[in-house]
Amino acid sequence: MDWIVQYDPPDEPKEYIHRVGRTARGEGGKGNALLFLIPEELKFLRYLKAAKVPVKEYAFDDKKLVNVQSQLEKLVAGIYHLNNMAKDAYRSYLLSYNSHSMKDIFNVHRLDLLAVAASFCFSNPPKVNLNIDSSASKHKKKIRKVEGIKHEFQL
Repeated sequence: MDWIVQYDPPDEPKEYIHRVGRTARGEGGKGNALLFLIPEELKFLRYLKAAKVPVKEYAFDDKKLVNVQSQLEKLVAGIYHLNNMAKDAYRSYLLSYNSHSMKDIFNVHRLDLLAVAASFCFSNPPKVNLNIDSSASKHKKKIRKVEGIKHEFQL
C-alpha cells in the first residue's frame, strides 16, 4: 500500500499515526498520506505538528475542478438504492463526526450541513433521524423535566 487517503479526520494524532503507519509496512518502508480537512478542522494540524508528524499543507484552486455536482445529484436522486445508500452514509458521517472526542475542533453543530449534503450528492440535506441533542436542547429538556416534577408535586 503506497497511499492512505483520509476523508474523515481521526479522533487524535495517535490514530492518524497508526493509520499512516500502514503505508510504511509495504515494500521500501515508505508511504504517503493525504488528509482532507474542511476549514473548521484546520486546528487539528496543530495537534499533528505537536506530535511531530511532518505536515505539508496544500491548497487547490476550486476553479480548476471539474463541476460534476449537478450530474451526481441527478444520478443519486434518480436511483432509489443509490439514494438510500447516500442517505445512510450521510447519517453515518454525522453520527461519526458527533462522536469525535476533540469537540473544540470537530463540532457537529458547526458543520455546514448544505456542504456536507452536497458531498453526498444531495442538493439539500436529507431528512434523517440522528438523535443528536445540542447542549441547548438538553438544557431545555432538563428544565421541562424539572418543571414537570414541580407540577406533579403541586397537584
